[in-house]
Amino acid sequence: MPDVPICEIRIIRTASGLRPYLLVEGIPVILANLWAEDLLHKSRPNTVENYLRDVGIAYEWALSRGSPLEGKLERLMVFSSTELTSLAESLCSTKRGAGASQSTCARRFEAIKSFIDFSFEHYAELNRLSLLEQYQAEKNKAKNLRNLQKKVTKISQQSEPPLPATPLDSEAQALLRRVLIPNSFRNPFKSAQIQTRNQCLVMVMIETLARRGELVLIEIDDIDLGPSPTIRIKRPSDINRERRKDGASLKTRGRIVPITKSLAALLKEYISEHRLKLIRPKRPCTALFVSSRDGRRLSARTVNTILRVTAASLGAPNFNTRIHPHGLRATGANVARKKMENSGAMSINVKDSLAYLGGWSTSSESVELYSRQAISDRLGEIIRKSDDKNSWESNDG
Repeated sequence: MPDVPICEIRIIRTASGLRPYLLVEGIPVILANLWAEDLLHKSRPNTVENYLRDVGIAYEWALSRGSPLEGKLERLMVFSSTELTSLAESLCSTKRGAGASQSTCARRFEAIKSFIDFSFEHYAELNRLSLLEQYQAEKNKAKNLRNLQKKVTKISQQSEPPLPATPLDSEAQALLRRVLIPNSFRNPFKSAQIQTRNQCLVMVMIETLARRGELVLIEIDDIDLGPSPTIRIKRPSDINRERRKDGASLKTRGRIVPITKSLAALLKEYISEHRLKLIRPKRPCTALFVSSRDGRRLSARTVNTILRVTAASLGAPNFNTRIHPHGLRATGANVARKKMENSGAMSINVKDSLAYLGGWSTSSESVELYSRQAISDRLGEIIRKSDDKNSWESNDG
C-alpha cells in the first residue's frame, strides 16, 4: 500500500445533520456511502464513521491489488481463498504493520460483514436477479463471510492480548503525581508550560472522570475557580464535531463537576501563566488544553501520547499498570467512591453520585464496573473488621 492513505473520512453537513463520507483518492464512493446512509438510521454517527474507516481498509486492499472493491462485489461472486487471506491480514493489521488487537479485528469484521450484506442485497436488486440467481448470490455471500471470519479469527488469535486498563493503586497514584510535578527530575516534558498543562490534564481526568473526548472539549469558560470550584463537562457541539479530525465522545451526559481546591490552584496557575505562552499570536483558542505545536485545541490522540510518555518515565521496578484514559477514569471512580463512603454523609446516594460524576445513566453497570476496586477494598475492610470482632469473642469464650 502507498505511504499516503488512499481513503479518508470527511464529515459533511447535510440537511439532516452531520454525516461521515468515505472518499477514495479524493472522490466519494457510491456504494460505501449508500451503506453508511442506511446505517445512520440505526446507529450513531460516530459508530458509522468508525465502520466507514474499517471499510476503507477493504477499499485500499482492493486497490493495492489492482481490483476495485465495488467491481468485485457487483459480480456477486465468491472471493478466492488467497484474496480472503490477504483481506483478513489487512483487517488485522495496524497502520504501522503490527497486529491489531482482537477486539479491533472483530469490529472490523463486523463492519465488513454489514457492508457485504448491504452490497449483495443492493446489486441483487439493481440487477433484477431471478430466484435461482438470488439463491446462488446468497450462497456466495455466505461462503465469503464464513471463510473471511475464519481467517480473521485465526489471525487475530495470534495477537498479543492488550494490557488491561486497570485503576492505579494509592502508591502508583503518588508516584504519578511526583513525576508530573513541574521541574521534577523524572518529568519527561521539556518546558514549564507543557509540564504544567500535562499535570493539570491528568489531575482533571482523575478528579472529574472525564473521558478523553470530553477532556479536550473543555473550554476556558467551563472552568469556575471561585470558592466552590467546578468544571463543566458537556456534549460536543456540531461545530466541535465538524472541526475535530479525531472526533469526540458522543456518549457523555452534560454535568458540572466539583473539584478540589488544590486542583483549582493548579488550573489557576496554568491558565494565568502557562496557557497564554502556548497560544499563537493572532490565533485565538478557547480550549482549556492547547497544543504546544500549533496553539490549537489538544487532540484526543495527543492525550494518549502524553500518558504513554509519562508511563515510560515512572521508572518504578515491577510497575506494569497501563496508564490509559480508561484506567485514569477508573482510578477517579475508585477515589471518589472511597471518599463518599468514608465521609459518613449518609444523605448522599453513592451510586447516583458516581453515575452523575462519570456521565453515566443511573441504571448503567459502568458505575460498579469502574469502581469495583473501591467496592473490593471496602468489602475487605468490613470482612476483616467482622473477623477481628469474632476472634475476640471466641477468645473471651
